[in-house]
Amino acid sequence: APVVGMYAGNDARIGATVPATQEAMKKLGKSYEVHTFEGAGHGFMFAQAGANGANLKAAQESWPIVLKFYREYLK
Repeated sequence: APVVGMYAGNDARIGATVPATQEAMKKLGKSYEVHTFEGAGHGFMFAQAGANGANLKAAQESWPIVLKFYREYLK
């Protein structure tokens, strides 16, 4: 299945998984969109008040991407 990933720029533990995931998805011939939001922290959708505004910005920027992904793949 296609995957869209929303990653916090200040989340090295989760961000470290992206290259291996990209490689695996490529081998499987699957779509894997990666979006990293600089300055945002882990759980930015839940903790929108954190990271000096970066979490809120990431949440606001990510929703249109998610909706576009849904429109494209959930037909």
